[in-house]
Amino acid sequence: MIDHARRGQKWITEEFYKVLDIFGFRAVMFVEWGFRPADVKRTTERIKIPGQVVKEWVRTARQEEALAQEAEAAGHRESAAEFYYRAALYYGPACGVIHANTPRKLELYGRLVHCYTRFTELFEEGWVRRVEIPFENGKTIPGILQTIPGRQAPCVLVVPGMDTIKEYMPSPYHNHFRRRGMATLTIDGPGQGESNIRENWVTLDNFERSGRAAIDYLQALPEIDGDRIGAYGWSMGSYWAPRIAAFDPRVKALVGAMGVYGQKDTLFKHSKPAYRANYMYMSNTRDEEAFDAMTDQMSLEPLAEAIRCPTLLAMGEFDELCPLEDAEALFDQLTCPKELWVYENETHTFGNRLPDFYLHVADWMRDALDGRFAAGHARRVDHAAR
Repeated sequence: MIDHARRGQKWITEEFYKVLDIFGFRAVMFVEWGFRPADVKRTTERIKIPGQVVKEWVRTARQEEALAQEAEAAGHRESAAEFYYRAALYYGPACGVIHANTPRKLELYGRLVHCYTRFTELFEEGWVRRVEIPFENGKTIPGILQTIPGRQAPCVLVVPGMDTIKEYMPSPYHNHFRRRGMATLTIDGPGQGESNIRENWVTLDNFERSGRAAIDYLQALPEIDGDRIGAYGWSMGSYWAPRIAAFDPRVKALVGAMGVYGQKDTLFKHSKPAYRANYMYMSNTRDEEAFDAMTDQMSLEPLAEAIRCPTLLAMGEFDELCPLEDAEALFDQLTCPKELWVYENETHTFGNRLPDFYLHVADWMRDALDGRFAAGHARRVDHAAR
């Protein structure tokens, strides 16, 4: 009942949209994922109340899709690929705010998938491709694989957050892992993105099994070094990726960034109601008490000692979704080689430090997969505000 009351205060959210740059905190992240700054600016400037989010992002996506079709008809392959890529990205925010598999959401997700597929078909060299990973009950986990032609490479299994999708990161045009010799496989695991429109819901324990299936898939590929697989998750992915590592020793390096490591009350009972509504949708849970019973069990602390690979935890000092104390407690419990990075004065999304973080985390992952962190390694790094 508390949650229904919180969601009922719609006017509060609308007032924030009127007086604040509600998308400003995500603008840096959007750009790092491949959104064009000018497109983010012109789209978000049109959004004055929450109800406009779908309409305005779809408007921008369709404009990019039309440009892609024009370029393709003219034989301009490179431009067509990039326009289709942008269109796929821009359909993402529109799909993300619809917390039900309505005909509208299915239609828009179909456009997103179509545009990204056309991008992969037109993009240079064919080293970016959509893949389907066999999973449970005849279902598959959709993923995007970015390989390194001509060589066998280590691979990073990338796990997006609750409000993000596999198409967002890493950008094929700016993949920091790939530039350092690492392939990437980004998945929509149970409850995420394309898996949700297939009604492949997240449970307490099936995300780690989807990770195991993804690693099985990677180890069967000749272009992947199956003995050097890392896992990188951000936001809710910082909860899921460590679960994968705890249950699968084939993960040789682990990053959990923008953490939601311990208790989930901060996230689901005290933060904006959209987070709770989204995760209830992702888990196909309609009963509030059943949802609370599930989230009460969603802490990494019971699994800390099972994580054996080098592990990096990274978060903002004033993360609004996870107290710093939760990260410090998990860090203390880890017995593997470990590092904790804290970004001074930053919140959940690291603000303007995010571009630096992406460079640093790619370096750290390469070092970890190269075996540079010995047993007993433990370090905390406080990144000073700039």
